[in-house]
Amino acid sequence: MKNADQYVSDIQASLQTLLQKIQPEMVESMAKQEVTPAQLFVLASLKKHGSCKVSEIAERMEVKPSAVTLMADRLEQKSLIVRTHNKQDRRVIDISLTNKGEKKFEDVVAGRKAILARSLSVLSEEELIQASKIIQKVADAADNHLTAEDRHEKEKRSCRK
Repeated sequence: MKNADQYVSDIQASLQTLLQKIQPEMVESMAKQEVTPAQLFVLASLKKHGSCKVSEIAERMEVKPSAVTLMADRLEQKSLIVRTHNKQDRRVIDISLTNKGEKKFEDVVAGRKAILARSLSVLSEEELIQASKIIQKVADAADNHLTAEDRHEKEKRSCRK
């Protein structure tokens, strides 16, 4: 009988194989939509959080604000986002999705979902339900773990000041 470490190794290997197979398709699908992975991250962040400062998105992406500004320039040229002055501080510029940006985000997500659905089509409905629950549980645990780590890192930084 396998132990937990062996199951983790099996899961890791299976996930790696799956991602190696579908990642090129995902990238190609986004390229057809004329969206880069980094731009998709910005669109997803705006979809989830609404209007944001460039610095907030940069922090989520763990990049410099100048990198997000360049992405925002390209997204604005495509009319996917709009920049507005922050109501509380006119010096601050917020970015938000346009209707075209929301549509583009939904189209990209639909393409990615179709790719994943092909791989999951080997599962029965019951297996799909089980897989959904298990993956959600693991994702929640990872999110909670990262959130706790983020809090700890911010506390460490604030202590240095």
